[in-house]
Amino acid sequence: MSVKFLIKYSAILSIIIVVQLSANQPDTLWIRTFGGSNIDIGHDVKETNDGGFIITGYTRSFGSMSGRNVLLIKTDSNGNEEWINAYGGNDDDEGYSVQQTLDGGYIVCGLTKSFGAGNMDVYLIKTDSLGNQEWTKTFGGLNDDEGYSVLQTGDGGYIIAGVTSSFSAGSRDLFLIKTDASGNLSWQKNIGGLSSDGAWEIQHTLDGGFIIAGWTLSFGAGVFGDAWLVKTDSLGNEQWNKSFGGSDVDRAYSVQQTDDGGYILTGYTDSFGAGLYDMLLIKTDNSGNQEWMKTFGGTGRDYGHSVQQTLDGGFISAGYTLSFGAGGDDFYLVKTDSNGNQEWVKTFGGSASEIAYSICETSDGGFVITGHTLSFGAGMHDVWLIRLESIIPVELINFSYTIKDNNICLNWITASETNNRGFEIQRRNNDGKWKMEDGKFIRQSVNEDGWEVIGFVEGKGTTTGQQFYSFIDENLSAGKYQYRLKQMDFDGTYEYSNIVEVEINQPLEFSLTQNYPNPFNPVTKIKYAIPEEKSREMKKVTLIVYDILGNEVATLVNEEQQPGVYEIEFDASNLSSGIYYYQFKAINYLETKKMIYLK
Repeated sequence: MSVKFLIKYSAILSIIIVVQLSANQPDTLWIRTFGGSNIDIGHDVKETNDGGFIITGYTRSFGSMSGRNVLLIKTDSNGNEEWINAYGGNDDDEGYSVQQTLDGGYIVCGLTKSFGAGNMDVYLIKTDSLGNQEWTKTFGGLNDDEGYSVLQTGDGGYIIAGVTSSFSAGSRDLFLIKTDASGNLSWQKNIGGLSSDGAWEIQHTLDGGFIIAGWTLSFGAGVFGDAWLVKTDSLGNEQWNKSFGGSDVDRAYSVQQTDDGGYILTGYTDSFGAGLYDMLLIKTDNSGNQEWMKTFGGTGRDYGHSVQQTLDGGFISAGYTLSFGAGGDDFYLVKTDSNGNQEWVKTFGGSASEIAYSICETSDGGFVITGHTLSFGAGMHDVWLIRLESIIPVELINFSYTIKDNNICLNWITASETNNRGFEIQRRNNDGKWKMEDGKFIRQSVNEDGWEVIGFVEGKGTTTGQQFYSFIDENLSAGKYQYRLKQMDFDGTYEYSNIVEVEINQPLEFSLTQNYPNPFNPVTKIKYAIPEEKSREMKKVTLIVYDILGNEVATLVNEEQQPGVYEIEFDASNLSSGIYYYQFKAINYLETKKMIYLK
């Protein structure tokens, strides 16, 4: 993990530090392939309520039907197959989007050539939790109509986004279909111009409407088509649309509303970037106005197919690359910060073709990606499922200290943690350490870095909730001290925080304060101060308690001590109630105070 600090000064005796211990690129937890002797493709993956995963796509290896069949794969949390089902008829049928439904089953949308009114129709399949088909619906006209994205809506029904040639103002239009919980048509809308327009993904928005990503040749700057963002209300009525691109080809495949109410979309561009096509990442405000645009890639072809905002506020886009990696097309993952600046890149692949179509952030902050592989597996193409470890950072949102007498209390708060074993507390004296020699303090040189371990506080493993920590460094002599946290993972990796510097000032004179509480029962605290002198000699001090007759009843201190402020706890539980006196004595200093013990 790398460490970033923003420092804000508050009161004289405290400092607040906002810290980001951000993770390096995550390790791969496991990779799974699914398929038979023919072609099997994964188009979409979601995490399920039991911590496993559901994948849809299409298959030519499974099912009793000929042609391509809709594929549905359920795995456990480790990617082990629980069941595989295929759906369709004797022509080509494909699944493009899947979601677990409120009843624990699944909804899948895609396209069918086996059923429906036209050459190709939108295909909607509802299954139970074991993948058993409950019902199917088709939507479309005499021409081609496809469904590429489906969501369950708040009323228990479904919203589908795709493209229609049967109901359009131009050659093709963005197609919206709303159904009830049984898949019966509630309404349908087409949005577009005089040319070709369509949708690849639909997502809910905070206002109850929908945001849709796709392409447009009817609007925008380029004659070859632009990336397209369309906002609708809950009834599918267009509220606004925005196009993004230049003079060449630009496309959007995926969109998500961001924490600030804006939107993040990914796709590819031939108008901008370094190569033939580059992965495209665009951030907009809540009205679809572009805030920034980033491209990623090399001299080859690089696509973004799926985008997510991550728990750390950044973004991750998955697609494929011909510019980097091991072979032909490789899975291509790009992680950015909240401003679209690249943090890390990962590729996965072999000597042939691997393409990622979907990425899903898991509940623990990790990622699961699906697509297809031609380099590995049993058949021509196999479904490929890759699970990455959590990259939730150990994020310190507050690191502060307070000074009380000769004690320094360190406090810190984490906003999220991953694999966090805990924090080793390290300290060094900024002026060098002191040691006792012949009754005097002399400065001793520190080792290479001067740090010493003074404590350890256990972490909370992996969590996305705030956690509060504290550590007290007690009975320090005056001087400047530096502290840092060594955040340690269970796998042995670690990172240091930045350094916090604290100064304890020496008392200017001897003093003895009134005990607190007073009266007390049966414990009270007594505080005294020893000033520093140029000689740095140890001071012989005594602190003795007497009864009202002058009889000594307790010796609390009788030793040489360093300059500083001290607090002693006095327990009078073995004494009788009454008035007592405590006397502090040092060279050329003597002071006595009264205290009252009431049982």
